Amino acid sequence: MKILVGSLTSSVIFYKINLIDPFAFLEVSIATRSVTVILLLSLIPVIVIYLVFGRAFCGWVCPFDFIFKLIGKLSPHSKRETRLIRGNGFGNVKSGINKWLLVVAFIVLALIIKVPIFTRYISHNTNLFRAMSSLSGIIKSMSYALDEFLFSISMIILLVAFEYFFPRKWCRSFCPVGKIYGLFNKISLIKLKFENSEMCKECFVCQIKCYMGVPLHEFILKSKERNGKVSGRFIDCIYCGECVLACEKIQEGVSSIKISLK
Repeated sequence: MKILVGSLTSSVIFYKINLIDPFAFLEVSIATRSVTVILLLSLIPVIVIYLVFGRAFCGWVCPFDFIFKLIGKLSPHSKRETRLIRGNGFGNVKSGINKWLLVVAFIVLALIIKVPIFTRYISHNTNLFRAMSSLSGIIKSMSYALDEFLFSISMIILLVAFEYFFPRKWCRSFCPVGKIYGLFNKISLIKLKFENSEMCKECFVCQIKCYMGVPLHEFILKSKERNGKVSGRFIDCIYCGECVLACEKIQEGVSSIKISLK
């Protein structure tokens, strides 16, 4: 029985529940100049999920998070990128207007040429699933499959090469899907919490371990000033838990940072 048919961009569960990525929905709707009932119904369950978990998709579901972690261990540029994230005195890497330029560019392109360029051709998840499906097509001697496979693999290789030289730059600054997910962080049930301020040693190892550049140092210092539990909502946070694990290691099993639904 095929439980899930499709990809992380759009899929069907049990042949009944349609799912579509919010950015794909936006891009396709603008490209086609229409919004169908099926598209809207496909968006609703995804919206509900992100209203609970926010951008956790990037840290727990997206297969490229795992791939990029492996590449980060091999890349000699990882330490340099960490220093850039930390900046002078743990300077904050904010989600400025420039990080939304690519999102706007793809939307404008969809409007002009009536094709969802990112969703159809550039999306890392689209290319990953297309490469896998076309590989089975090659085995079955389908003529179109080789061209699709070569195109998708080429796009994945380009992204992997980019990641090698600029670790996590794609996730932090360019991925339009992640940016849209990040907006849900502002209203989702799940969030970062800081507590046990008296135990915090202000070592900021949590900040060093955060490859998304979330301003944890500012969050912690503000929390300590208020001397109580404080919640934080950051667009770039993917709730991967690296900060929690880093804090637990330093404080011998007790973390001052929590990922909480409360």
